Order: sequence, then C-alpha cells, then structure tokens
Amino acid sequence: MSEFSLSAFDGVTIDGLEFCGKVYELFEAIRQGPDGTSRLRLRPSKVEKRLLEELMPIAAYIQYSYRAGRYISVRWLQGSQPFDAEVTQHGSYIDQGYFPRSSYLELTCVVHPKEHMQREHLEKKGGTFGLDGIHRLPSGELISEPVVYSNGNFIDSFAELVVRELTKKSAKSYPENTSLIVECILNTLYDPSEWRDLMDKVQSRMPKNGFREVFFHDSTHNYACLAYSPK
Repeated sequence: MSEFSLSAFDGVTIDGLEFCGKVYELFEAIRQGPDGTSRLRLRPSKVEKRLLEELMPIAAYIQYSYRAGRYISVRWLQGSQPFDAEVTQHGSYIDQGYFPRSSYLELTCVVHPKEHMQREHLEKKGGTFGLDGIHRLPSGELISEPVVYSNGNFIDSFAELVVRELTKKSAKSYPENTSLIVECILNTLYDPSEWRDLMDKVQSRMPKNGFREVFFHDSTHNYACLAYSPK
C-alpha cells in the first residue's frame, strides 16, 4: 500500500497555480523516496498512476492556460462521474465572455500498446530500443531489438493511435464546456517539426466532437497544442 495520498486533491477546489505546486511536490516526494524512480516507472499503486496520467496533465493544461485576466481553479475528482475535474475561472477574459466561468476536464492517455513492456524492460535491464522492437519470450523474458524508422512512419503510426482515441471519446456524452486533455506518451523522441507534423496529421483527421477544446500534451518534451472540433 502506498504511503502517499491523493487526499490533498480529491474533491478539493484549489487555485490552479497552487494545484501545480502540490502536484510537483507529490512527484518529487515519490521520486526522492524509497525506490522512487522505480515507482514512477512501474506505477504500482493508483497514486503513481493518477499522478502521471491525470494530475500532471491537468497541471500542464493549467500552466498553458493560466494568465493575467484568466484565473483558474480546479477540483479533481476520483469518482465515476463523466469528467475528471471541475474548473472555475474568473478575471477580465471571463467577464468579456472569452472563456466560461464553469467548465470540466476529461483526460485520456495515448500510448503505444507496448509502452508498459518498455517501462518493465527499462526497469529490469536499464535500457531499451524502440517500442516496436520489444517482445516477450514464452519464458516471460522481455527482448528489445533495434528498429529502423523511415519517412516519418513512426509519426503516421502514432497519429493513428491518437485519432482512434479521439474517435472513441467523441462517441461519449460529456457535460457542456468540457475540455479534453490528451496526454501523448510518444513512441520515440520527436523534434519540434515532427511534433508539428503529428499535430497536423491528427487535426486533419480529427472527428467532429462536442468538446470545447482539445489540449494535446507530451511531458517528455513539454510539447503542447490546442485544437478545436471541425465544423
């Protein structure tokens, strides 16, 4: 059982910048604690899982959006409600109607289907090649072999995963003024032009949806992109 807790966040309305500080404090407390790196890599409890897959993406969204005249508070919830967090905003941008006073956040992560195997291999052997080169032997041992990509095919394959997840989310019902946060666990290292290429490919195929906005984020490079439903 984890000695760390999510109680400081669950159901508590917190100013956005304070929320970010608390999230990073929890991250550092785990990282610097016993087996911290392993815990963040393997996510043995819901604390590590929700920290990395929900709280930190929300913090990225807040830091992207929070500014003078747009002050954001957030209330994250662990329950089974049709959203992951409630947002309240105030300031001149809200007074002038640019952003809603009350809204919601829904989160999702897009990952390569072998990403969990890569984390396991990294933990056990200290290094790994590309995701497509990982496989498990009948004995249970993980093997990682070099993979060659060409002509941006790694971008095409990840764009397909993102569009598939967007399509799934778009088929569900959410409250009005819900923003979707898409945390992208990229399938390899991307330079800025490759990230832009990925976002172009995703937006050209984005399904029509009821989200107020879609916020894409990658924590490895801290890339971000805001997009809207096609007409």
